[in-house]
Amino acid sequence: MNITCPYCYSENVSRETAQSEGSNNFSSMAGAGIGASLAKSFPSPFSPLLGGLAGAVIGGVIDSFMQQPKPQQPVAFFHCHNCQRNFQ
Repeated sequence: MNITCPYCYSENVSRETAQSEGSNNFSSMAGAGIGASLAKSFPSPFSPLLGGLAGAVIGGVIDSFMQQPKPQQPVAFFHCHNCQRNFQ
């Protein structure tokens, strides 16, 4: 069975595989934003910069605990060498 590209109808295609990537639920940047906004709202000697740094550290720790290793599944697709597009 010959596989042809659905875009340019070329038969010069090859089967490729790639690893799917997981996404982060909570990042240290989100923690930095939360920490900076909390430091701004409290009438304390903490500056938003210190709140951002503390939020980044706490966000990184929370992120490392929340991330669970997920098995990566290989994703199969075809690559056309004529028009350089990928398709499934």
